[in-house]
Amino acid sequence: MGSVHTETPQPLKLNKRPAILSALCLFSWVYFFILSAIFFLGFMHSGRVTEALNLYAPVSHYSKATVNLILGANTLLHILSFSGVIVMWNLRRYGYFIFAGSCLLIILYQLLTPDVVFSVTLVCIVLLVLFGLFFRHFR
Repeated sequence: MGSVHTETPQPLKLNKRPAILSALCLFSWVYFFILSAIFFLGFMHSGRVTEALNLYAPVSHYSKATVNLILGANTLLHILSFSGVIVMWNLRRYGYFIFAGSCLLIILYQLLTPDVVFSVTLVCIVLLVLFGLFFRHFR
């Protein structure tokens, strides 16, 4: 009779998320959740926002439709960024593409709008680059 060879089962190899990537995801969740909530609340109260803009920023006159478009688009883009971070938490590449697409649109809008503070744009650029450094960890 032949000898029976038994191998001990090897544990599954799990793709470990680096601690820095975990911290980056947690920061991004909080950041994009807060901004999404602020833009959504602004969208829900766009009449008051329009009045305040026209009162305190008299250089240009904003219509309610314009304010709705700006706040609605920003809400959607920040929710997409938030969703992309959730997918990247699970180490999926398509999460980076969702995040990058929405962040690039946010950056483009902010660079083309003279009233936006550059530090807000810089946060999106830095997050996009930092997540890009971890792209090889995504599958």
